[in-house]
Amino acid sequence: MLTLAAAQEHGVRDRLGLSPEQTERAAWTVAADGTVVGGARAIALAVAVAMRSRVPLWPWRIPGVPWLLDRVYELVAANRQRLPGTTPFCVEVPDACEPLDAG
Repeated sequence: MLTLAAAQEHGVRDRLGLSPEQTERAAWTVAADGTVVGGARAIALAVAVAMRSRVPLWPWRIPGVPWLLDRVYELVAANRQRLPGTTPFCVEVPDACEPLDAG
């Protein structure tokens, strides 16, 4: 089963034990055993669950490829504001979001 939640949604960060800095830097996935993984591996795990296939996880078995995928993920994540996309969750559903820190 795959459930999506915005990191800014009430209680999500606390439930996963993640800081705002961590959730701003990367996407996160909770594995079936409760392990929390971030970045490229999180995306691959989510895609694998959605596809009901282990194929998206195969690159992690090839030496050097995980490092490359992590660097590509970091590049995309650092520039995501420049990429086309949908309306940010907290703009679309402001009442569901944690309040912004005042300082």
